[in-house]
Amino acid sequence: MKGIIFNITESFIIDYYGEEVLNEILKECELHTKEPYVGPGTYPDSDMMEIITRSSEKLSINISDFFVKLGRYTLYKLVERFPNFVMPYDCPKEFLKTVDSIVHVEVQKLYQGTQLPVFQYAEPNKNELIITYYSKRKLYSFMEGLIDGVASYFNSSIEQRHTIYTKNDLEFCDFHLKFNE
Repeated sequence: MKGIIFNITESFIIDYYGEEVLNEILKECELHTKEPYVGPGTYPDSDMMEIITRSSEKLSINISDFFVKLGRYTLYKLVERFPNFVMPYDCPKEFLKTVDSIVHVEVQKLYQGTQLPVFQYAEPNKNELIITYYSKRKLYSFMEGLIDGVASYFNSSIEQRHTIYTKNDLEFCDFHLKFNE
C-alpha cells in the first residue's frame, strides 16, 4: 500500500483523536516498517491492517466503522491534494464514473507500482449507478466511506447498498448507488 494512504490515516487519527493517541497506537503496533511512511513509498498491507486494528481497539470502534470514517476523510484529503480530479464535475455520479478510467490512470502515473482496485460500471437508469469493485484487499467499508465523502463533497445524497459475491473464484462487491439530485 502506498505511503500516501498511511499518511492520510495518521492525519485522520491526529485530527480526530490527537497526536498522543496516534503515538500510543503506533507504539502498540508490530510493524514491518521501522522508518516513517513516505507518500510515494510502498509498504506492506499488513502494516496498514495492524494500524487499523490497533486503532479500532484503542478507540473502541469496530474496524468496519473505522474504515468508513477513514474513507470519508480520505476523499477530502485526496481532493485537497488533487483538485483537478473533481473540478470538472458538477455531480457525484459523473465524477464516480471517471475514477477507474481517469483518476486511477493518473494515480498510476504519480505513484508507480500502485495496486488500485478495479471498477466496472453499469447504469440501470439516470439516477442509479452500480460500481463493481474488485481488489484483493477487499476494503469494502473504506470504499463505502469514499462514496459517502463524494456525496458530501458534491453536497448531494447517495443511497448505497452492497452485494458481495464470488465469480470465477474471485470476490467482488457491487455498490448499488442511487442518486437523489
